Amino acid sequence: MLFICTRVSSLLRKIISIIIQSVKKFVHSFYFFGQRLFLPALFSLAIMSGLSACDTLPVSPQESGSAAEPAGKTDTGSDSAGKADSGADAAATAPAEDLDSETLFNLLAAEFAGNSGNIDASLKYYEKASQEIEDSRIAARAAYIAIYGKDYETALEALNRWAELEPDALDLQKMYAITWLHLKKPEKAVPYIRKVLDQTEGSPADKALAVKALLEKEASNEDAYKVLQILNAGDRKQVHLLVLQSRYAAELKKYDEAIALLDQALETDPQLFEVMLIKARILAVQGKNDEATALVSRVLKEYPDNDNLRLQYARMLLEQGKLEAAIKEYTLLHEKLPENGDISLSLALLYIETRQLDEAVEIFEEMVETDQRTAVAHYYLGRIAQNRGENKQAVAYYLRVKSGEYAYDAQLRIGILLSELGRPDDGLAKLAALAEEQTDWGLRVRAYLAQGEILREQKRYREGVEMYSRALMQKPDDTTLLYARGLMAEKADQLKLAEADLRKVIELDPKSADALNALGYTLADRTDRYEEALGYILRASELVPDDPAILDSLGWVNYRMGRMDEAMKWLSKAFEKLEDAEIAAHYGEVLWVSGQKDKAREIWAKGKKQNAKNPVLIKTLKRFKQ
Repeated sequence: MLFICTRVSSLLRKIISIIIQSVKKFVHSFYFFGQRLFLPALFSLAIMSGLSACDTLPVSPQESGSAAEPAGKTDTGSDSAGKADSGADAAATAPAEDLDSETLFNLLAAEFAGNSGNIDASLKYYEKASQEIEDSRIAARAAYIAIYGKDYETALEALNRWAELEPDALDLQKMYAITWLHLKKPEKAVPYIRKVLDQTEGSPADKALAVKALLEKEASNEDAYKVLQILNAGDRKQVHLLVLQSRYAAELKKYDEAIALLDQALETDPQLFEVMLIKARILAVQGKNDEATALVSRVLKEYPDNDNLRLQYARMLLEQGKLEAAIKEYTLLHEKLPENGDISLSLALLYIETRQLDEAVEIFEEMVETDQRTAVAHYYLGRIAQNRGENKQAVAYYLRVKSGEYAYDAQLRIGILLSELGRPDDGLAKLAALAEEQTDWGLRVRAYLAQGEILREQKRYREGVEMYSRALMQKPDDTTLLYARGLMAEKADQLKLAEADLRKVIELDPKSADALNALGYTLADRTDRYEEALGYILRASELVPDDPAILDSLGWVNYRMGRMDEAMKWLSKAFEKLEDAEIAAHYGEVLWVSGQKDKAREIWAKGKKQNAKNPVLIKTLKRFKQ
């Protein structure tokens, strides 16, 4: 019997030794509660305690190998309970005399309850164990579990016991701070956060980062601000904490106070250009754009070689719509950092925005040559070629966009361009295949809409209606497809279907200004139900007051109702906002009928310049023999 006990003890020691090595790696990973909370460390403690009792049985030296170690008091040490190695080792070597059967049961029950997800039961047993034995690790464990279970009052009790045993532990200070923050008493968290600052190793910036991490995770913006307000009171101001407080002041829209705090930081060190940048951003948020850019420009003159500073300045100019000034700064950065893909892309896109397409092409070609963001570069080269009417070249570029966020759009554009190159059926086949390949419904809808665009351009309206009908069999209430089929049905002279689809869209989405306008325009243009049409268009106008298409519809329905002055008012306003070919057709007709034939010809000429192939404009000109 004694031999068996010794052999079992020896075997279990080997097993537990392996467990302990694992525990050392994970025992304290639960500090920020992002990983599994319950670990087997104290299970090891309990088993080892039991084995210690087994070792006290009388055996011969030959059987035991050595005399039993004398009992001793558990050493909690001065390190935090968060030290994994010391925690695991101490748990593994806790002697039997420290644990009576009741305590042992409570520890085991706590761990088993925790592993089964019963936080309340685990906390109850740890509370009992921590009251029965003076061990900082058990008190710490009870505190962790209480906080994990959001039982902050119980956490305070456990923390108080922990403080009696290990008052200077860094983790103890953090846990006190966390608990008081969650109890919405930030002022009581401050003394412990001060201790975190004092005990955290490193520079003042490192210490401030520790506080920043704690506040970001555990406190609301309001409470974080209160904590920093107290920390920065009196003579104990620290630059990094002032900056941190200014951030929370800005979050709470206390912009003037945020600026004042940054100015205090700059009084300490006027050369902190990062602080000046933060100040500039806050000024920009306040709408003080000139003051903000002037500040950054002044700093940049002092640090002309600071690329990050110049990049921030360029972005600020871009946000303020100062595109030419932004181009100047991005050009300097591009010349210095020609292989930085993000800077190259930003500069090229700015050239596109300012219609400097040759310069944009040059940058994109450089990106391809230097293998930086090549898929994006090929995509935009394709867009530029397509915009210039160089469709074959555009297809060649799009074919090189094999991956990335623009790959699918490139494939859709290839399908549309094949139609423009005289191969509409090839384009339709490609787009149909793209739709079938997609599991994402939104991407599939885009392929259906692209097919519809080709069929509309080809005036194959009935095929378009059939294609949309097949698509709608998959999702009958898709408002995008219902709207598209409604417009196509109107072109195919299927007015009942057009009206039904547009009404269904409005039923599903009463705030769809597009559907309201389309239904109103259709009724005004294709029926004599003018009052009903006007009602729908007015509803659309209330939702989007200055939309040119809706203004055009308002003008057109008033023209159909014989209200020439109203028609002229709305159509002139629509054309002023958007020189569109269809709006030009309507506006010119009203002018012509009103006797202003020269002005009508002028408006129609502008419309032809925008789109000479517009069917509404072509029909209008034929009716008036122009």
